[in-house]
Amino acid sequence: MNFTVTTDAAAIADSGSNFIGESGIYDVTIKFASVDVSKNGAESVNFNLDYNGNSQTIYGPYVTAKDGTSLDIGMALINKLAIISGMSAGDQLVFENEEHAVGKDNTVREFKVITNFSDLPIKLRVQEEYSINPNTNQIQKRLIPRSFFREDGASAEEIVNGTEIGKRLALEEEKYATNVTYKDNLTPEAVAEWKAAKASGKSAPAKAAPTVNKPAKSLFK
Repeated sequence: MNFTVTTDAAAIADSGSNFIGESGIYDVTIKFASVDVSKNGAESVNFNLDYNGNSQTIYGPYVTAKDGTSLDIGMALINKLAIISGMSAGDQLVFENEEHAVGKDNTVREFKVITNFSDLPIKLRVQEEYSINPNTNQIQKRLIPRSFFREDGASAEEIVNGTEIGKRLALEEEKYATNVTYKDNLTPEAVAEWKAAKASGKSAPAKAAPTVNKPAKSLFK
């Protein structure tokens, strides 16, 4: 066997996944965050991330409903990220149209980018969510952004109040980091069966369960 030692980054990198695929807290860099408008007019903020040298997109949260009213949970999450990025009370987010190459084919697309968040290193907690796609009647998986922390582990509240840094992060690591959401009457067993079918290349149909839509609040303008 012929062997030559190399110090290339790929060869000496510590083992571990280069893809965020399950609930947890991850050290990432937001390459850019962009506002997306759905077909029905609802707005969300999507995050194109660098994780261990690989690009990945995390979709959400929704910040406005289709009628334009603000959604409290999404707006609060973006507000916390703004504080983590160094913004102060009264500051405004800055939006710019930018072109970025995305996807496996590096297709160039135009995005409405929130420039305050570009190239921002953070800790991100995501949570797996499983539901039924009403169009395909198949189980679908999403990774939902739940919390943002500064690179040193500080939460937005800790930054504003000057309290102990990392206390909230430790709590979420202990109690929430591995949480998974099952919607549409799905169960862990049904999702495990679906995953096994996908791994074997088979189809895993699932009957959609009825869902209840709650009206959105609009405290944030």
